[in-house]
Amino acid sequence: MVGLTNYTADNVLNYIVGKTAVPALPTVYVALFTAVGTDAGTGFTEAAFTNYARAATSGATWNAASGTSPSSISNASTVTFPTCGATAGANIIAWGLYDASTGGNLLAWDYLYAGGSGSSGAWLPFSCTAASPGVLTSPAHGFSSGDSIVVTAEYGGTLPATAGSWTGLLTVAGVTTDTFTAGVNTTSTGAGLLRKVVPQAMVTNLTLSFPAGDLVLTGA
Repeated sequence: MVGLTNYTADNVLNYIVGKTAVPALPTVYVALFTAVGTDAGTGFTEAAFTNYARAATSGATWNAASGTSPSSISNASTVTFPTCGATAGANIIAWGLYDASTGGNLLAWDYLYAGGSGSSGAWLPFSCTAASPGVLTSPAHGFSSGDSIVVTAEYGGTLPATAGSWTGLLTVAGVTTDTFTAGVNTTSTGAGLLRKVVPQAMVTNLTLSFPAGDLVLTGA
């Protein structure tokens, strides 16, 4: 799920017990994703709009990590991508950090949120009924019909059994103050965590950028 990949987590753990040195990272590249994969760093689809390239950053691009439970780090300056050319491609739904301009190891990633990835990315607990479609309850969720969400049980809970799938972006419908549906027919009750994703549509001549503070990663 979002956050550090297996590659980064393994290196950090090996480092803190004195087993190996953390690999040097003179340059870190921000990538854009139209589909996301797993913590193993596989299954991700990068943007394919005309002129796309990962955006190079340096230590000066980022604020120093700070805070407790969790600590967080964010971009200190704007990160800008090449202007979209003739072919726009699919919507951008997530971003990630690599240790190379192409290929390389995915270090961390997160979804896009309203106003950037850092402004409204809190996970909200939910419960779900067995129904067609299942009704999700998350008090005062603040969603509107047509919003996109993702769900997970990685941090606790058991997702309801379903004839469909909880994978990928789900579309909010049937909204009340505390409940909504997401187009998933369920055959058992369950619970987990969810949060909103705001895909960025790419259009010709759009220059996508992330202002300072919009790219946020946290770690407990």
